[in-house]
Amino acid sequence: MYAIRKYRSFRPKTEWIILTHSVNLIKNGIYIDPIVLRGNYKYTYGIWQEYFMRDLHMIDLPFHYFVELLDKDYVIYKGCADQKKSTYLEELAEYNIIDFYYKNSILIVLQDNLLHEIPDTRMFDHLNNKVIAQLLKTYQLDFSRVKILDECLNKDWKNNLKKSSLRYTLYPHKYFNEVYYKMSLMKYNKF
Repeated sequence: MYAIRKYRSFRPKTEWIILTHSVNLIKNGIYIDPIVLRGNYKYTYGIWQEYFMRDLHMIDLPFHYFVELLDKDYVIYKGCADQKKSTYLEELAEYNIIDFYYKNSILIVLQDNLLHEIPDTRMFDHLNNKVIAQLLKTYQLDFSRVKILDECLNKDWKNNLKKSSLRYTLYPHKYFNEVYYKMSLMKYNKF
């Protein structure tokens, strides 16, 4: 088990919710079990926790929520507390890979690799019903405030990433089904 440490970071305001697939959080040159590179039905959240806390020596998990298929249905795990900043988004904003105003967003990580896999519609239903609809209500946001990471990238993000000391490879969310995602969100966002 990893140590739970006191980590003082505070998000002053929630204006955006950002979705990304988990492969975008892997640093080049640091080993992680290859089972996490594609969506599957096995438990991988423990592998991710070990990767961030033991291998990367992070103080806290770099995301707020994590969604994965476990056995026959989707589960959602809590990462860092909602009031804390995502260290991942802070790094991307610091090196001008995403716009600065996305730095204080809530980050939701999807285990499915959307570069290679079409996400199951049930994943969107779980995500919207259990997390996003509630966050929109809590922070009084419109559903247009939910973005995938691709939409947050600056125009010159590739050059900024190459020049930076960050060792991420950012993969596009090729199979993100925006139409079904929005239909699902509208279904569950009726309070």
